Amino acid sequence: MDKKIEAAEDGKEVSHEVLSTREIQSVICKSETLKFNIPCENVKYLFSDWEIDVLSLNKSDYLTEFEVKVSRSDFKADAKKKKWMYYYDTTTWLKCANYFYYVCPNGLILENELPAFAGLIYVSKKGIEIIKKAPLIHKHKQDRNKALTKFCRIMSERKYLGCCRLTFENNNRRTATSRIDNTE
Repeated sequence: MDKKIEAAEDGKEVSHEVLSTREIQSVICKSETLKFNIPCENVKYLFSDWEIDVLSLNKSDYLTEFEVKVSRSDFKADAKKKKWMYYYDTTTWLKCANYFYYVCPNGLILENELPAFAGLIYVSKKGIEIIKKAPLIHKHKQDRNKALTKFCRIMSERKYLGCCRLTFENNNRRTATSRIDNTE
């Protein structure tokens, strides 16, 4: 098993399994499915401008966002993103999920490094461990039909186009442009 050693915020070295974002997403999606929730990976534009690593709809129509981190530098860079203002500003909470978790390999992020709105889950090849339960950010229930339609569209595009529709169209446009350039 591969291990990676990094310096944590407290200066101590932490060793953790090397897992890819995709592997972690898969573990989270399996865990959510076993809880009878409906997870979807790499969701964009449901209620936000950013891509969500895993978004899961539960039986109460609440959404949980899972933000996957595979390195310390990735976690530190994340703090600078514009999206966090929605989690702190109660007038804009409709632009964020009801619950939010950072998900990472064991020990990569420490509980004392989390913003108040975030929970923490450690993932290994054996499964997940909830280190800090995420608090409820708001009680607004999501439109189940809108969420499920978005999830189905994403899964359909990935299955039949091999990627999201926009990427597919951009690739086709680039291919057509390069064909024109090559004939001139």
